[in-house]
Amino acid sequence: MEKAKIYILDDQGKGVVKDKTIEVMFNPTDYTSTINATWVGDRGMMPEFTKTTFGTLTLNLFFDTYEIRADVREDNEVSISGRVRKVAGTKRIMELAVPTAEGKETKKPPVCLFSWGKFNFKGVVESVSQNFTMFMSTGIPVRAKLTVVMRSVVNAQDALKLKGVEACRKVRQVKQGERLDIIAAEELKDPLLWRKIAELNDIDDPLNFPGPDDIGKIIIIPD
Repeated sequence: MEKAKIYILDDQGKGVVKDKTIEVMFNPTDYTSTINATWVGDRGMMPEFTKTTFGTLTLNLFFDTYEIRADVREDNEVSISGRVRKVAGTKRIMELAVPTAEGKETKKPPVCLFSWGKFNFKGVVESVSQNFTMFMSTGIPVRAKLTVVMRSVVNAQDALKLKGVEACRKVRQVKQGERLDIIAAEELKDPLLWRKIAELNDIDDPLNFPGPDDIGKIIIIPD
């Protein structure tokens, strides 16, 4: 099963910061997303619509390092379904709410993109609560449950892509040497569909894609 990931984005909230992607240890047990429509008017009268606000995403994540007797707060190598891989500890998730990115006047927490299957949500981490439920004899925690709340920071164009008709579409992180026809062949099973990918992602110079600034960006794969 595809693993959920949290991508750390650059200052513009577009490109992915290299070597900072977090792959969760276990996929969320559940998540809740909100969207708010604002209506005004007197009671009993037909209300007038003013705006829609994309709200929050709440994730419930589970971490367990009991079998390897390791601190669940730290990054570890674990064997899951017979495959050894490096997974993030709870500390990495907590740090998403800590100022690290340069702002206009001061540092601020980074913009993130949560991606799991065809669901995507871009925003900042508003809060993280962790509940440690198992410990070694030394007091080191080996099992934890985290509740992560993200607040949306999407602009109007991103909202259409990530919360509207594009919400059911898959995303992909661009790597060095991945031309659009290669991506189309892998994702859509037809290299000739590269134009659809270019049009959907507003790629102005598809023949020279990917350029240096395109590496690490998240693009949407059409249905």
